[in-house]
Amino acid sequence: MSNKKKRPFLSKKIPIKELVVMKIWFRLKESINLFRLLAKKGYICLYQLGIMVIALWTLASLAITYRKVFLNPFEALTVNEMPAMDQGWFVAMMTNIVSSEANRIVGKGLLFLLIWILLFLFIPLATRSLKRFRLFQFELELEDSNEAEESDNLNMEERFRLLGDLYSDHSKGTLFLFYQEDAGRADYEGAIAYFLEKYAAEGFKKQGVGINWALYEWAALPDEWMRLAQISAEKGKPYMENQESTVNFKKKNIVVYTYHHLDKLLVSILWSYTCRFDIMDQQYLYILHHSAAAQLENIEYVCWIERLVSQEAMNECAYVNTEGVDLQVGG
Repeated sequence: MSNKKKRPFLSKKIPIKELVVMKIWFRLKESINLFRLLAKKGYICLYQLGIMVIALWTLASLAITYRKVFLNPFEALTVNEMPAMDQGWFVAMMTNIVSSEANRIVGKGLLFLLIWILLFLFIPLATRSLKRFRLFQFELELEDSNEAEESDNLNMEERFRLLGDLYSDHSKGTLFLFYQEDAGRADYEGAIAYFLEKYAAEGFKKQGVGINWALYEWAALPDEWMRLAQISAEKGKPYMENQESTVNFKKKNIVVYTYHHLDKLLVSILWSYTCRFDIMDQQYLYILHHSAAAQLENIEYVCWIERLVSQEAMNECAYVNTEGVDLQVGG
């Protein structure tokens, strides 16, 4: 009886004999991150738009108020009533300031601007717990600064763990499942696709980072990846390119690695709209392909030795059985 194990690839069987090895797909978390960043960007745009509206309203009101000044400056400069100086110079000065239409408009504009700034300053703080607040020096300190540092450290620790897992016993056992007994060789593309999926899934599970991946043969590589794949092929190592802005639907953060395996030229890609890649992601792609190639080659060699020894044992058993039959007939 043949006890065949199922390959731990994906939930559905994906053909890898065609030119396109893996279908690119989006994660739900990637969309959530995009909506969050777009909301944050829209929040800032709304803040800037409000300041512009207040400034334009102030200037327009002043222009309407002083329209008479431009049309008839002598009439506008005529003083109809003198301030009451018997109540003091301060009261007289404040009376002139308050009675001036231009001053009232400027005061309203400054008041609206102050309210708008305070509104956008304190609304985000309503969803967070404050650790320190000082009114006159206006010092605010949030609790989540240390949490962000811990999150970055955890992210780095997780990626180091994934790098170490490539040479672990569990990884070697997983690679054994990609050995095809009928063909007598290992499924290299399937193994690479499995570990790329694992890397993206770990980033999604542990860090909430949306990462997409793809695996192509050179002949089926889309034009959007061709330039980066050529740079990676020239340098002989993974090439990374991050977008400058936070969210840009026309550009992606990308890590591309072009490499030869036997007679094939393959291209592995990690890309994301929200996650910025670094040298750790480059090292993961590089180590993944070289460690998988070396370990799968050892697996093929071990399986070939086992098959050879098994074949010799079967031939020896058949020879012994044949000898026994001849002796029995001769007796």
